[in-house]
Amino acid sequence: MKPPIDITPKILNLTAEISSMVGRLEGARLKIPLVDLRRQIEASSIHSSCVIEGNTLTLDQATDVINGKRVIGPKRDILEIKNAYKLYGMIHEFNPSQEKDILRAHRVLMEGLIASAGEFRKTGVVVATQGKVVHTAPSYQRVGTLISQLFDFVRESKDLHVLIVSSIFHYEFEFIHPFEDGNGRIGRFWQTLMLRQGRPAFNLVPIETAIKAHQQEYYKAIEQSSQDGNSTVFVEFMLEVILEAVLSLENLVSGRAKPKDRIIFMMKHCPQEFTRKDYMQIVGNIETHTASRDLKEAVERGLLKMKGVRARAVYKKVKK
Repeated sequence: MKPPIDITPKILNLTAEISSMVGRLEGARLKIPLVDLRRQIEASSIHSSCVIEGNTLTLDQATDVINGKRVIGPKRDILEIKNAYKLYGMIHEFNPSQEKDILRAHRVLMEGLIASAGEFRKTGVVVATQGKVVHTAPSYQRVGTLISQLFDFVRESKDLHVLIVSSIFHYEFEFIHPFEDGNGRIGRFWQTLMLRQGRPAFNLVPIETAIKAHQQEYYKAIEQSSQDGNSTVFVEFMLEVILEAVLSLENLVSGRAKPKDRIIFMMKHCPQEFTRKDYMQIVGNIETHTASRDLKEAVERGLLKMKGVRARAVYKKVKK
């Protein structure tokens, strides 16, 4: 059974634009050091998805956890990052159309955090924001049936683009809210899984980070779709977010990025302290003088503090 949605011209246009950009990315001779970039994007994606759910660690702390370093912070927050890192490391082991795999993914994500890791909830649940109930999930007795129907839709939707299918899945999964905890992280992970297995370029697209940058709009889109009784608004929102993330990457790869675009990317993906060389490795495809100019602008805008001179200078992000 196909979940209710209106395939609007906006959805079709966004899908076509994203597909075109992804095609160009896959055909480009990338100058970005992919290993470094993937590592940064993965850390940012994991951190962003956890922060959306209330994790208090900074990106640098999360990166240290991922790299096996000792971090002082709430044990639960540290374990959330460790589990999420393990889950994303297994991303190519899951079949996006298999229900049993999402149970296994949840078990990895929530191990040591809740007793029911890898199991559907056995109680009712409401979703509240700032003390206001925004969604009452279906009864727990219906969860198994609804999830089975959702995976039937994934398997049978060969005529719909994966961008649309994955966005519908993301919304419907959040609507069903099948687990006691971890629904948001699993929903975002599963859309990323579907996109990465559909098109390799999505391994370099920080979708979770883009969602975090629009966190309130994300919640509003879910709420509006719940009120409308279909996923149209949410799918349009997700496609806009994905387009923004892909455009950012395409500009970096092609060398067409404006200084402000590179600086935004820097503030999201560079560690708390870094050098000009670090910046050039992470952003890629820029000359030394361009990197120096970007960093100077960021310092003048109060985004960075600089210690030292020229190539030996160390830059530190200014916390807002």
